[in-house]
Amino acid sequence: MRRLILQIHLWSALICGAYVILISVTGSAVVLRREFGRWFSPPSFIEVGESRLSDAEISATIGAAWPAFEVVSVGPGSSERVPVPVTLVRGERTIERRVNPYTGEDLGDPFPWQLELMSWLVDLHDNLLSGPTGRRVNGVGGLAFMLIIVTGAILWWPRGLWRRSVTFSFREHGIAFLWRLHSSIGFWSLPLLLIWGVTAAYFGFPEPVEQTIDYFDPDPTDFERPGEGALLTLIAAHFGRFGPLPVRFIWMTAGMVPVVLFVSGFLMWLRRRQPRASGR
Repeated sequence: MRRLILQIHLWSALICGAYVILISVTGSAVVLRREFGRWFSPPSFIEVGESRLSDAEISATIGAAWPAFEVVSVGPGSSERVPVPVTLVRGERTIERRVNPYTGEDLGDPFPWQLELMSWLVDLHDNLLSGPTGRRVNGVGGLAFMLIIVTGAILWWPRGLWRRSVTFSFREHGIAFLWRLHSSIGFWSLPLLLIWGVTAAYFGFPEPVEQTIDYFDPDPTDFERPGEGALLTLIAAHFGRFGPLPVRFIWMTAGMVPVVLFVSGFLMWLRRRQPRASGR
């Protein structure tokens, strides 16, 4: 039975390895999605000045800054403290800027390339750039990921030598070092790995979970649903939506744990195949 579980763990990890790396790397990156909005977006609010420039004055000011473009629309701003949107065109290219209506200052692109890149990474991580179909595939990936985790946990279970199963030493080399690294990181990160796997499956197939919550809800007309608080906590943990920036950087680093597990496991598999290959 242990040998069978090992084969399931090995081949499911090898088959899903590239997918796990893709999801882990993009998932780590999108932890900073909110920070990217604050870092690279123009200010959402401005200080109200004594007098507001007219649309013609705003057009002339921004036109002078972008002489190769034609200003085709100015504003209006949604309130006195919000920058004015300005649209410029050159041939088939259209750009948008945000302008301070009191000073004429160009505050920048409302959606710069950094945010476009982050948006692309989010879509790649959430939907594999394929909309609902990609999200369903991610749900299957979450189930496969849980299969790898559960079989790995069963294989990890030590028959004695507990300390060697939860620690590793740089003094060791070769397969011994890889095994202890793989085993210890897998053990300490097990709760986090399970959270990622369960929530990924939920994102792909939310209906069974939602139906279960509704089934145990004694009063569907109120705003309280049993288990929903725990579900929202798991979702927040999946995306790292908590804590100050240093905590989010730690969460980004933790997001690379599946990559380390795959690489260490893959190297062990390669090293164990070498004697067979040389024997042939």
